[in-house]
Amino acid sequence: MRPRSAVKVLLLALLLFAVPVSYGAAEESVVVIVNSSNSIESVSTSYIKKLYKNRLLKWPSGVPVTLYDLAEEDPVREVFSKAVLGKPSYRVAERWAHLKITNQAKNPPFTMKSQSLIIRRVSREKGAIGYVLRGSVKDNSSVRIVSTIR
Repeated sequence: MRPRSAVKVLLLALLLFAVPVSYGAAEESVVVIVNSSNSIESVSTSYIKKLYKNRLLKWPSGVPVTLYDLAEEDPVREVFSKAVLGKPSYRVAERWAHLKITNQAKNPPFTMKSQSLIIRRVSREKGAIGYVLRGSVKDNSSVRIVSTIR
């Protein structure tokens, strides 16, 4: 095989492996989930925004809210941050850092490394809320989808 042909084959292989990963995340809906025992059936984007902006600390039932976030560099977090909070994820992280430093963070989110960790935590904690790709919660009766981020 000629050197140029080998480079073309390598580039093509890299593209084939990279496209499905980015395509799936870009095309699949981001959903907001709560524990299945939560009485909330659906929530508006403005309600979610109040939760993630430190303005609401309890559910209407009185149960404290536990917020879960993905890592700042996660593309799903970027979609969520821009659509719900109106800012890129790094700006949201900066805001939480400021609130923590100034002792104003009443209910900061816990950052999880993966969607599966968020699902696990939300399924175990009555007041938990998080966001993941729709396909990751398919047929999971421990959590309930309460909103779809568009």
